[in-house]
Amino acid sequence: MPQYKRVIYIIIDSFHPRALEHCMARGELSAFSFLIQKGSLDPDCVSIFPTMTPTCTSTLATGAPPSTHGIPGMVWYHRGERRFVDYGSSWLSFIKNGFIQTAQDFLYNLNHRQLGWQVQTIYESLEPRGYYTAAVNPLIYRGNTEYIAHIPFIFKLLTLFQLEDTKVYGPKGFCLGRAYQPPGDLRQRVEEVRYWGKLGINDKFAVRAAKWFLQQEKKPDLLSIYLPDTDSKAHADNPDCCQPCLTRLDKELASILDCFPSWDEALAENIFIVVGDHAQSALMPGKQSLVNVPALLRAYSQARAGEDFVLDRDIAICSNERMAYIYILTSSPGIKKDLVKCLAEEPKIDQVIHKENSRHHVVTDRGELSFCQGTSYFDCYGNGWEVTGAWEALDLKIKDGQIQYGDYPNALERIAQCFENPHGGDLVITAKPGYLLLGEGVPKWYGRGSHGSLHKEDSLVPLIISGASQKIEKPRLVDIVPFIKTLLP
Repeated sequence: MPQYKRVIYIIIDSFHPRALEHCMARGELSAFSFLIQKGSLDPDCVSIFPTMTPTCTSTLATGAPPSTHGIPGMVWYHRGERRFVDYGSSWLSFIKNGFIQTAQDFLYNLNHRQLGWQVQTIYESLEPRGYYTAAVNPLIYRGNTEYIAHIPFIFKLLTLFQLEDTKVYGPKGFCLGRAYQPPGDLRQRVEEVRYWGKLGINDKFAVRAAKWFLQQEKKPDLLSIYLPDTDSKAHADNPDCCQPCLTRLDKELASILDCFPSWDEALAENIFIVVGDHAQSALMPGKQSLVNVPALLRAYSQARAGEDFVLDRDIAICSNERMAYIYILTSSPGIKKDLVKCLAEEPKIDQVIHKENSRHHVVTDRGELSFCQGTSYFDCYGNGWEVTGAWEALDLKIKDGQIQYGDYPNALERIAQCFENPHGGDLVITAKPGYLLLGEGVPKWYGRGSHGSLHKEDSLVPLIISGASQKIEKPRLVDIVPFIKTLLP
Protein backbone atom coordinates (compact mmCIF):
# COMPACT_ATOMS: atom_id res chain seq x y z
CA MET A 1 0.00 0.00 0.00
CA PRO A 2 1.35 3.48 -0.83
CA GLN A 3 2.40 5.78 2.01
CA TYR A 4 -0.49 8.09 1.24
CA LYS A 5 -4.17 7.26 1.07
CA ARG A 6 -5.99 7.21 -2.23
CA VAL A 7 -8.93 9.58 -2.73
CA ILE A 8 -12.45 8.63 -3.82
CA TYR A 9 -14.18 11.86 -4.86
CA ILE A 10 -17.96 11.62 -5.27
CA ILE A 11 -20.04 14.49 -6.70
CA ILE A 12 -23.81 14.27 -6.26
CA ASP A 13 -25.91 16.52 -8.50
CA SER A 14 -28.56 18.47 -6.52
CA PHE A 15 -27.57 17.34 -3.01
CA HIS A 16 -29.63 19.19 -0.40
CA PRO A 17 -28.43 19.27 3.23
CA ARG A 18 -31.99 19.12 4.52
CA ALA A 19 -32.58 15.91 2.59
CA LEU A 20 -29.48 14.34 4.13
CA GLU A 21 -30.51 15.42 7.63
CA HIS A 22 -34.05 14.12 7.18
CA CYS A 23 -33.05 10.68 5.95
CA MET A 24 -30.29 10.26 8.52
CA ALA A 25 -32.73 11.12 11.31
CA ARG A 26 -34.91 8.25 10.11
CA GLY A 27 -31.96 5.86 10.15
CA GLU A 28 -32.16 5.18 6.43
CA LEU A 29 -28.60 6.00 5.37
CA SER A 30 -26.17 3.43 6.71
CA ALA A 31 -23.30 4.24 4.32
CA PHE A 32 -23.62 8.02 4.60
CA SER A 33 -23.88 7.70 8.38
CA PHE A 34 -20.77 5.52 8.52
CA LEU A 35 -18.70 8.03 6.57
CA ILE A 36 -19.93 10.93 8.68
CA GLN A 37 -19.36 9.11 12.00
CA LYS A 38 -15.82 8.23 10.92
CA GLY A 39 -15.16 11.69 9.50
CA SER A 40 -16.89 15.03 9.31
CA LEU A 41 -19.98 16.62 7.81
CA ASP A 42 -20.36 20.29 6.98
CA PRO A 43 -23.93 20.92 5.75
CA ASP A 44 -23.12 24.47 4.63
CA CYS A 45 -20.49 24.13 1.91
CA VAL A 46 -21.05 27.12 -0.39
CA SER A 47 -21.50 26.58 -4.11
CA ILE A 48 -20.50 29.13 -6.71
CA PHE A 49 -22.75 31.39 -8.82
CA PRO A 50 -24.69 30.65 -10.86
CA THR A 51 -25.61 27.41 -9.16
CA MET A 52 -25.68 25.46 -12.42
CA THR A 53 -24.02 22.10 -13.00
CA PRO A 54 -21.52 23.03 -15.78
CA THR A 55 -20.27 26.00 -13.74
CA CYS A 56 -20.18 24.10 -10.46
CA THR A 57 -18.52 20.98 -11.80
CA SER A 58 -15.93 23.11 -13.61
CA THR A 59 -14.99 24.46 -10.19
CA LEU A 60 -15.10 20.98 -8.64
CA ALA A 61 -12.68 19.73 -11.32
CA THR A 62 -10.27 22.68 -11.27
CA GLY A 63 -10.59 24.47 -7.95
CA ALA A 64 -11.01 27.69 -9.93
CA PRO A 65 -13.94 30.12 -9.73
CA PRO A 66 -16.02 30.98 -12.84
CA SER A 67 -13.96 34.13 -13.34
CA THR A 68 -10.98 31.90 -14.13
CA HIS A 69 -12.36 28.67 -15.60
CA GLY A 70 -14.67 30.60 -17.93
CA ILE A 71 -17.83 28.45 -17.87
CA PRO A 72 -20.65 30.90 -17.02
CA GLY A 73 -23.63 28.54 -16.85
CA MET A 74 -25.74 25.96 -18.62
CA VAL A 75 -26.78 28.58 -21.19
CA TRP A 76 -24.79 31.60 -22.33
CA TYR A 77 -24.23 33.80 -25.34
CA HIS A 78 -20.97 33.48 -27.27
CA ARG A 79 -20.18 37.01 -28.43
CA GLY A 80 -17.37 35.90 -30.73
CA GLU A 81 -19.50 33.32 -32.54
CA ARG A 82 -22.77 35.30 -32.16
CA ARG A 83 -24.74 32.30 -30.95
CA PHE A 84 -26.19 30.70 -27.86
CA VAL A 85 -24.22 27.96 -26.13
CA ASP A 86 -26.50 25.44 -24.45
CA TYR A 87 -25.09 22.25 -22.95
CA GLY A 88 -28.45 20.48 -23.12
CA SER A 89 -30.79 22.32 -20.75
CA SER A 90 -33.73 20.50 -22.35
CA TRP A 91 -34.67 18.52 -25.43
CA LEU A 92 -36.06 21.76 -26.81
CA SER A 93 -32.55 23.19 -26.79
CA PHE A 94 -31.41 20.38 -29.09
CA ILE A 95 -34.15 21.37 -31.53
CA LYS A 96 -33.64 25.13 -31.34
CA ASN A 97 -29.84 25.21 -31.36
CA GLY A 98 -29.44 22.20 -33.60
CA PHE A 99 -28.61 18.68 -32.51
CA ILE A 100 -25.09 18.78 -33.96
CA GLN A 101 -24.11 22.06 -32.31
CA THR A 102 -25.55 21.12 -28.90
CA ALA A 103 -23.87 17.71 -28.95
CA GLN A 104 -20.53 19.24 -29.97
CA ASP A 105 -20.76 21.85 -27.21
CA PHE A 106 -21.55 19.22 -24.57
CA LEU A 107 -19.16 16.47 -25.64
CA TYR A 108 -16.17 18.42 -26.95
CA ASN A 109 -16.29 22.22 -26.78
CA LEU A 110 -17.08 22.44 -23.06
CA ASN A 111 -13.83 20.69 -22.15
CA HIS A 112 -11.54 21.48 -25.05
CA ARG A 113 -12.49 24.97 -26.23
CA GLN A 114 -14.57 26.75 -23.61
CA LEU A 115 -13.00 25.61 -20.33
CA GLY A 116 -10.17 28.08 -19.80
CA TRP A 117 -6.67 26.87 -20.68
CA GLN A 118 -5.23 29.07 -17.94
CA VAL A 119 -6.57 26.53 -15.43
CA GLN A 120 -5.70 22.86 -15.03
CA THR A 121 -8.14 20.14 -14.15
CA ILE A 122 -7.15 18.02 -11.18
CA TYR A 123 -6.27 15.24 -13.65
CA GLU A 124 -3.94 17.52 -15.63
CA SER A 125 -2.37 18.70 -12.38
CA LEU A 126 -1.80 15.35 -10.62
CA GLU A 127 -0.75 13.05 -13.45
CA PRO A 128 2.54 14.87 -14.29
CA ARG A 129 3.44 14.31 -10.62
CA GLY A 130 3.14 10.55 -11.12
CA TYR A 131 -0.35 9.95 -9.80
CA TYR A 132 -2.86 7.72 -11.58
CA THR A 133 -6.22 9.50 -11.86
CA ALA A 134 -9.53 8.17 -13.11
CA ALA A 135 -12.95 9.68 -13.70
CA VAL A 136 -16.35 8.07 -14.19
CA ASN A 137 -19.01 10.00 -16.12
CA PRO A 138 -17.41 13.40 -15.44
CA LEU A 139 -18.91 16.49 -17.02
CA ILE A 140 -15.46 18.09 -16.84
CA TYR A 141 -12.84 15.49 -17.78
CA ARG A 142 -10.00 17.24 -19.61
CA GLY A 143 -6.73 15.35 -19.25
CA ASN A 144 -3.63 14.28 -21.15
CA THR A 145 -4.67 10.92 -22.63
CA GLU A 146 -6.33 10.65 -26.03
CA TYR A 147 -9.58 8.69 -26.49
CA ILE A 148 -12.13 8.22 -29.23
CA ALA A 149 -15.61 9.18 -28.02
CA HIS A 150 -18.18 7.03 -29.85
CA ILE A 151 -21.41 8.62 -31.03
CA PRO A 152 -24.40 6.20 -30.96
CA PHE A 153 -25.50 5.10 -34.42
CA ILE A 154 -29.01 6.50 -34.02
CA PHE A 155 -27.58 9.98 -33.42
CA LYS A 156 -25.32 9.67 -36.44
CA LEU A 157 -28.35 8.66 -38.51
CA LEU A 158 -30.45 11.57 -37.21
CA THR A 159 -27.74 14.00 -38.30
CA LEU A 160 -27.20 12.28 -41.66
CA PHE A 161 -23.77 11.21 -40.38
CA GLN A 162 -22.58 14.78 -39.88
CA LEU A 163 -21.96 13.90 -36.23
CA GLU A 164 -18.97 11.57 -36.06
CA ASP A 165 -16.80 9.88 -33.46
CA THR A 166 -14.33 12.40 -32.12
CA LYS A 167 -11.04 12.58 -30.23
CA VAL A 168 -11.24 13.75 -26.63
CA TYR A 169 -8.58 14.01 -23.93
CA GLY A 170 -9.16 12.72 -20.43
CA PRO A 171 -7.39 11.19 -17.42
CA LYS A 172 -5.55 7.85 -17.64
CA GLY A 173 -8.58 6.08 -16.24
CA PHE A 174 -11.70 7.18 -18.08
CA CYS A 175 -15.29 6.09 -18.51
CA LEU A 176 -18.00 8.24 -20.08
CA GLY A 177 -21.25 6.33 -20.42
CA ARG A 178 -21.86 4.95 -23.86
CA ALA A 179 -19.27 7.28 -25.39
CA TYR A 180 -16.28 5.48 -23.89
CA GLN A 181 -15.59 2.54 -21.58
CA PRO A 182 -12.09 1.28 -20.75
CA PRO A 183 -10.95 -1.99 -22.40
CA GLY A 184 -11.78 -5.10 -20.42
CA ASP A 185 -14.71 -6.96 -18.99
CA LEU A 186 -16.58 -3.78 -18.03
CA ARG A 187 -17.58 -3.39 -21.67
CA GLN A 188 -18.96 -6.91 -21.71
CA ARG A 189 -21.13 -6.36 -18.63
CA VAL A 190 -22.61 -2.98 -19.50
CA GLU A 191 -26.39 -2.84 -19.34
CA GLU A 192 -27.06 0.73 -18.25
CA VAL A 193 -25.97 2.52 -21.42
CA ARG A 194 -29.29 2.25 -23.23
CA TYR A 195 -30.92 5.27 -24.83
CA TRP A 196 -33.54 5.38 -22.06
CA GLY A 197 -30.78 5.28 -19.43
CA LYS A 198 -29.25 8.59 -20.57
CA LEU A 199 -26.65 6.61 -22.53
CA GLY A 200 -24.95 5.46 -19.36
CA ILE A 201 -24.75 8.90 -17.74
CA ASN A 202 -26.65 7.59 -14.74
CA ASP A 203 -25.90 6.57 -11.17
CA LYS A 204 -26.16 2.81 -11.65
CA PHE A 205 -23.65 2.66 -14.49
CA ALA A 206 -21.34 5.18 -12.77
CA VAL A 207 -21.15 3.02 -9.66
CA ARG A 208 -20.63 -0.14 -11.70
CA ALA A 209 -17.72 1.51 -13.53
CA ALA A 210 -16.28 2.89 -10.27
CA LYS A 211 -16.32 -0.58 -8.73
CA TRP A 212 -14.57 -1.93 -11.82
CA PHE A 213 -11.72 0.55 -11.32
CA LEU A 214 -11.48 -0.35 -7.62
CA GLN A 215 -11.28 -4.06 -8.45
CA GLN A 216 -8.32 -3.70 -10.81
CA GLU A 217 -4.82 -4.62 -9.67
CA LYS A 218 -3.66 -1.03 -10.18
CA LYS A 219 -6.12 1.25 -8.43
CA PRO A 220 -6.42 4.98 -9.09
CA ASP A 221 -4.82 7.39 -6.66
CA LEU A 222 -7.78 9.66 -7.40
CA LEU A 223 -11.12 8.25 -8.54
CA SER A 224 -13.82 10.83 -9.21
CA ILE A 225 -17.42 9.72 -9.67
CA TYR A 226 -20.28 11.93 -10.90
CA LEU A 227 -23.79 10.84 -9.87
CA PRO A 228 -26.46 12.79 -11.80
CA ASP A 229 -29.80 11.12 -11.11
CA THR A 230 -30.84 13.08 -8.03
CA ASP A 231 -31.06 16.25 -10.12
CA SER A 232 -33.85 15.11 -12.45
CA LYS A 233 -35.83 13.65 -9.56
CA ALA A 234 -35.55 16.88 -7.60
CA HIS A 235 -36.67 18.93 -10.61
CA ALA A 236 -39.69 16.72 -11.21
CA ASP A 237 -40.91 15.76 -7.76
CA ASN A 238 -39.15 17.11 -4.71
CA PRO A 239 -36.36 19.68 -4.36
CA ASP A 240 -35.29 18.21 -1.02
CA CYS A 241 -35.20 14.84 -2.80
CA CYS A 242 -35.38 12.90 0.45
CA GLN A 243 -36.81 9.68 -0.82
CA PRO A 244 -36.21 7.52 -2.66
CA CYS A 245 -33.14 9.29 -4.08
CA LEU A 246 -30.87 9.32 -1.04
CA THR A 247 -31.84 5.83 0.12
CA ARG A 248 -31.01 4.52 -3.35
CA LEU A 249 -27.80 6.55 -3.40
CA ASP A 250 -26.89 5.13 -0.01
CA LYS A 251 -27.10 1.60 -1.41
CA GLU A 252 -24.83 2.60 -4.30
CA LEU A 253 -22.36 4.15 -1.86
CA ALA A 254 -22.49 0.99 0.26
CA SER A 255 -21.65 -1.11 -2.79
CA ILE A 256 -18.51 1.01 -3.32
CA LEU A 257 -17.51 0.47 0.31
CA ASP A 258 -18.17 -3.26 -0.17
CA CYS A 259 -15.32 -3.39 -2.71
CA PHE A 260 -13.03 -3.62 0.33
CA PRO A 261 -12.79 -6.43 2.92
CA SER A 262 -14.60 -4.16 5.39
CA TRP A 263 -15.84 -0.59 5.51
CA ASP A 264 -13.17 0.23 8.09
CA GLU A 265 -10.50 -1.08 5.72
CA ALA A 266 -11.98 1.09 2.98
CA LEU A 267 -11.22 4.11 5.14
CA ALA A 268 -7.81 2.73 6.13
CA GLU A 269 -6.82 2.78 2.43
CA ASN A 270 -8.87 5.68 1.10
CA ILE A 271 -10.18 9.14 1.87
CA PHE A 272 -13.79 9.62 0.80
CA ILE A 273 -14.96 13.09 -0.20
CA VAL A 274 -18.68 13.40 -0.97
CA VAL A 275 -20.12 16.75 -2.04
CA GLY A 276 -22.99 18.27 -3.99
CA ASP A 277 -22.59 20.72 -6.85
CA HIS A 278 -25.65 22.71 -5.83
CA ALA A 279 -28.99 22.18 -4.12
CA GLN A 280 -32.52 23.02 -5.29
CA SER A 281 -35.39 25.11 -3.99
CA ALA A 282 -39.14 24.54 -4.24
CA LEU A 283 -41.13 26.29 -6.96
CA MET A 284 -44.60 27.76 -6.73
CA PRO A 285 -47.21 25.35 -8.09
CA GLY A 286 -47.95 25.34 -11.79
CA LYS A 287 -47.49 28.33 -14.05
CA GLN A 288 -47.38 30.65 -11.06
CA SER A 289 -43.66 29.89 -10.90
CA LEU A 290 -42.85 31.31 -14.34
CA VAL A 291 -41.40 34.79 -14.84
CA ASN A 292 -41.60 35.67 -18.53
CA VAL A 293 -38.45 37.75 -18.92
CA PRO A 294 -38.72 38.03 -22.75
CA ALA A 295 -42.20 39.52 -22.31
CA LEU A 296 -40.92 42.00 -19.70
CA LEU A 297 -38.31 43.14 -22.23
CA ARG A 298 -40.55 43.00 -25.31
CA ALA A 299 -39.62 46.58 -26.18
CA TYR A 300 -36.14 45.33 -27.13
CA SER A 301 -35.34 43.12 -30.11
CA GLN A 302 -34.10 39.79 -28.83
CA ALA A 303 -31.73 37.22 -30.31
CA ARG A 304 -33.26 33.76 -30.63
CA ALA A 305 -31.57 30.38 -30.47
CA GLY A 306 -30.95 28.79 -33.81
CA GLU A 307 -31.65 31.84 -35.95
CA ASP A 308 -29.24 33.43 -38.38
CA PHE A 309 -28.26 36.42 -36.31
CA VAL A 310 -28.15 39.92 -37.69
CA LEU A 311 -26.35 42.85 -36.17
CA ASP A 312 -29.39 44.86 -35.05
CA ARG A 313 -30.54 42.72 -32.12
CA ASP A 314 -30.67 44.67 -28.85
CA ILE A 315 -30.25 41.89 -26.30
CA ALA A 316 -29.87 38.16 -25.71
CA ILE A 317 -31.57 36.58 -22.69
CA CYS A 318 -29.92 33.41 -21.37
CA SER A 319 -31.94 31.70 -18.68
CA ASN A 320 -30.19 29.48 -16.17
CA GLU A 321 -33.40 28.51 -14.40
CA ARG A 322 -33.53 30.80 -11.33
CA MET A 323 -30.83 33.09 -12.71
CA ALA A 324 -30.49 34.75 -16.12
CA TYR A 325 -27.87 36.70 -18.05
CA ILE A 326 -28.85 39.68 -20.17
CA TYR A 327 -26.32 40.41 -22.93
CA ILE A 328 -26.48 43.87 -24.50
CA LEU A 329 -25.74 43.55 -28.22
CA THR A 330 -26.24 47.16 -29.27
CA SER A 331 -24.40 50.37 -28.48
CA SER A 332 -27.60 52.36 -27.88
CA PRO A 333 -26.95 54.88 -25.08
CA GLY A 334 -28.82 54.35 -21.85
CA ILE A 335 -29.99 50.83 -22.64
CA LYS A 336 -28.47 49.27 -19.52
CA LYS A 337 -30.15 51.83 -17.25
CA ASP A 338 -33.49 51.23 -18.97
CA LEU A 339 -33.15 47.45 -18.68
CA VAL A 340 -32.39 47.69 -14.96
CA LYS A 341 -35.42 49.90 -14.37
CA CYS A 342 -37.73 47.63 -16.35
CA LEU A 343 -36.56 44.42 -14.64
CA ALA A 344 -36.58 45.92 -11.15
CA GLU A 345 -40.30 46.63 -11.46
CA GLU A 346 -41.11 42.89 -11.64
CA PRO A 347 -41.96 41.77 -8.05
CA LYS A 348 -40.92 38.14 -8.69
CA ILE A 349 -37.37 39.16 -9.54
CA ASP A 350 -35.07 39.18 -6.52
CA GLN A 351 -31.90 40.99 -7.63
CA VAL A 352 -30.93 42.93 -10.75
CA ILE A 353 -27.13 43.17 -10.78
CA HIS A 354 -24.79 45.09 -13.04
CA LYS A 355 -21.26 46.44 -12.93
CA GLU A 356 -20.04 49.96 -13.60
CA ASN A 357 -16.27 50.40 -13.61
CA SER A 358 -15.08 48.51 -10.52
CA ARG A 359 -18.34 48.59 -8.56
CA HIS A 360 -21.15 46.04 -8.57
CA HIS A 361 -24.68 47.38 -8.14
CA VAL A 362 -27.49 45.25 -6.73
CA VAL A 363 -31.04 46.55 -7.19
CA THR A 364 -33.89 44.97 -5.20
CA ASP A 365 -37.25 45.90 -3.73
CA ARG A 366 -35.43 45.97 -0.37
CA GLY A 367 -33.16 48.77 -1.56
CA GLU A 368 -30.00 49.19 -3.62
CA LEU A 369 -26.48 48.16 -2.64
CA SER A 370 -23.11 48.91 -4.20
CA PHE A 371 -19.82 47.16 -3.48
CA CYS A 372 -16.28 46.59 -4.66
CA GLN A 373 -13.08 45.15 -3.24
CA GLY A 374 -11.58 47.19 -0.45
CA THR A 375 -10.54 47.22 3.18
CA SER A 376 -13.50 48.74 5.05
CA TYR A 377 -15.11 45.40 5.87
CA PHE A 378 -13.91 41.80 5.83
CA ASP A 379 -15.95 38.60 5.66
CA CYS A 380 -15.30 35.18 7.17
CA TYR A 381 -13.34 34.12 4.04
CA GLY A 382 -10.82 36.91 4.50
CA ASN A 383 -12.12 38.97 1.57
CA GLY A 384 -12.13 42.75 1.97
CA TRP A 385 -14.96 44.95 0.66
CA GLU A 386 -16.27 48.48 0.35
CA VAL A 387 -20.07 48.33 0.77
CA THR A 388 -22.57 51.19 0.55
CA GLY A 389 -26.34 51.37 0.38
CA ALA A 390 -29.02 49.00 1.64
CA TRP A 391 -27.32 45.94 3.10
CA GLU A 392 -30.73 44.25 3.12
CA ALA A 393 -30.40 43.78 -0.65
CA LEU A 394 -28.02 40.86 0.02
CA ASP A 395 -29.07 40.19 3.63
CA LEU A 396 -25.70 41.34 4.99
CA LYS A 397 -24.99 42.17 8.63
CA ILE A 398 -21.98 43.21 10.68
CA LYS A 399 -21.08 41.15 13.73
CA ASP A 400 -17.88 41.63 15.71
CA GLY A 401 -16.58 43.85 12.94
CA GLN A 402 -17.06 41.16 10.26
CA ILE A 403 -19.57 40.81 7.41
CA GLN A 404 -22.05 38.02 8.13
CA TYR A 405 -24.01 36.44 5.26
CA GLY A 406 -27.66 35.46 5.64
CA ASP A 407 -29.90 34.22 2.84
CA TYR A 408 -27.20 34.72 0.17
CA PRO A 409 -24.04 32.86 1.27
CA ASN A 410 -20.73 34.45 0.27
CA ALA A 411 -22.72 36.70 -2.05
CA LEU A 412 -20.11 39.43 -2.57
CA GLU A 413 -17.35 37.12 -3.76
CA ARG A 414 -19.68 35.00 -5.88
CA ILE A 415 -21.18 38.01 -7.66
CA ALA A 416 -17.72 39.44 -8.34
CA GLN A 417 -16.51 36.11 -9.74
CA CYS A 418 -19.59 35.87 -11.95
CA PHE A 419 -19.04 39.32 -13.49
CA GLU A 420 -15.32 38.71 -14.00
CA ASN A 421 -16.12 35.75 -16.25
CA PRO A 422 -15.29 36.86 -19.81
CA HIS A 423 -18.32 34.97 -21.13
CA GLY A 424 -20.82 36.41 -18.63
CA GLY A 425 -23.62 38.85 -19.41
CA ASP A 426 -23.90 42.59 -18.91
CA LEU A 427 -26.73 42.17 -16.41
CA VAL A 428 -27.59 39.31 -14.07
CA ILE A 429 -31.03 38.76 -12.60
CA THR A 430 -32.13 36.27 -9.98
CA ALA A 431 -35.61 35.05 -9.10
CA LYS A 432 -37.17 35.20 -5.68
CA PRO A 433 -37.69 31.83 -3.96
CA GLY A 434 -40.42 29.90 -5.73
CA TYR A 435 -39.87 31.35 -9.20
CA LEU A 436 -38.22 30.37 -12.48
CA LEU A 437 -36.94 32.79 -15.15
CA LEU A 438 -37.98 32.14 -18.74
CA GLY A 439 -35.67 32.88 -21.65
CA GLU A 440 -33.53 31.05 -24.16
CA GLY A 441 -32.64 27.77 -22.49
CA VAL A 442 -35.74 27.11 -20.39
CA PRO A 443 -38.86 25.55 -21.93
CA LYS A 444 -42.29 26.82 -20.93
CA TRP A 445 -42.99 24.02 -18.48
CA TYR A 446 -42.76 23.84 -14.75
CA GLY A 447 -41.63 21.28 -12.24
CA ARG A 448 -41.31 21.12 -8.47
CA GLY A 449 -37.72 22.25 -7.94
CA SER A 450 -35.06 24.42 -9.55
CA HIS A 451 -31.73 26.17 -8.90
CA GLY A 452 -29.34 28.75 -10.32
CA SER A 453 -29.73 31.66 -7.91
CA LEU A 454 -27.68 33.12 -5.05
CA HIS A 455 -30.20 32.04 -2.43
CA LYS A 456 -29.08 29.60 0.25
CA GLU A 457 -31.71 27.06 -0.81
CA ASP A 458 -29.86 26.70 -4.13
CA SER A 459 -26.37 27.34 -2.79
CA LEU A 460 -25.62 25.25 0.32
CA VAL A 461 -24.59 21.61 -0.10
CA PRO A 462 -23.29 18.90 2.25
CA LEU A 463 -19.58 18.14 2.31
CA ILE A 464 -18.50 14.82 3.83
CA ILE A 465 -14.80 14.06 4.40
CA SER A 466 -14.00 10.65 5.85
CA GLY A 467 -10.71 8.85 6.38
CA ALA A 468 -8.68 12.05 6.74
CA SER A 469 -7.48 13.81 9.86
CA GLN A 470 -7.97 17.18 8.16
CA LYS A 471 -11.14 19.05 7.30
CA ILE A 472 -11.98 22.30 5.52
CA GLU A 473 -13.06 25.20 7.70
CA LYS A 474 -15.90 27.26 6.21
CA PRO A 475 -15.83 25.22 2.98
CA ARG A 476 -16.65 26.45 -0.50
CA LEU A 477 -16.57 24.46 -3.74
CA VAL A 478 -13.40 26.33 -4.72
CA ASP A 479 -11.63 24.86 -1.68
CA ILE A 480 -12.09 21.18 -2.50
CA VAL A 481 -9.54 20.60 -5.29
CA PRO A 482 -6.78 22.45 -3.36
CA PHE A 483 -7.67 20.28 -0.35
CA ILE A 484 -7.38 17.08 -2.42
CA LYS A 485 -3.95 18.16 -3.62
CA THR A 486 -2.78 18.41 0.00
CA LEU A 487 -3.87 14.79 0.51
CA LEU A 488 -1.69 13.56 -2.38
CA PRO A 489 1.75 14.98 -1.45
